[in-house]
Amino acid sequence: MLVNNEIGTIQPIKELCTVAHANGTLFHTDAVQGVGHLKIDVQDLGIDMLSASAHKFNGPKGIGFLYIRRGTQISSYADGGTQEFSRRAGTENVASIVGMAAALKGNCDCLDVHSTSINMLEHQLLNKLSAANIPYKRNGGEKTLPGLISLSFAGADAEAIYHRMDLAGICIATGSACNSGSTEISHVLKAISLNKEQAKGTIRISLGKNNTKDDVEQIIHVLKIMDDEKNSKELNAP
Repeated sequence: MLVNNEIGTIQPIKELCTVAHANGTLFHTDAVQGVGHLKIDVQDLGIDMLSASAHKFNGPKGIGFLYIRRGTQISSYADGGTQEFSRRAGTENVASIVGMAAALKGNCDCLDVHSTSINMLEHQLLNKLSAANIPYKRNGGEKTLPGLISLSFAGADAEAIYHRMDLAGICIATGSACNSGSTEISHVLKAISLNKEQAKGTIRISLGKNNTKDDVEQIIHVLKIMDDEKNSKELNAP
């Protein structure tokens, strides 16, 4: 992955690609979470293939693309026709392809503006959390995708936070969006060595170009109410 979809970590793809090539191996990166939100130079990264999905950059759902470095040999995905240089038989979904291209161009043209705005909202959120004395742990390391924020609240219940946010009209996630039917602690949270108490209190907040300072204030308001309730129960416990 170029960007981890749960905790936002931007991976050292260029370095990993160098290792792969030194061992005679082709390198593919899943860039679904990053395309349209980060400046990506396939020549600089040195990758052989890159995949992306349109819905992640405001395009139609159900369409994506695969970049293949010129000269890279791959087998056909589906036989029976000569479409897409015989790599994938079947009529192309032209309307969705055009929609995807337009959405990607729109996002890339405003990438710097959007990144600046989202970074400001992210800093607002984290500063307000600290100012409210709500204890939390930010996951993902030092280099993360702007706006993709994984937070762990020790002793809290992520599902309870999720439902309280939902009642307030706020959409968050308790884990990977690709695994929404599971309440198990994800392999990603296990891999970064969160203890069980932290993992059970982990939520993912995704801030985008259409979010505002008021949205952040609402998130903080709900978290503050829940933290006060938690502290009150602990004080009144026998």
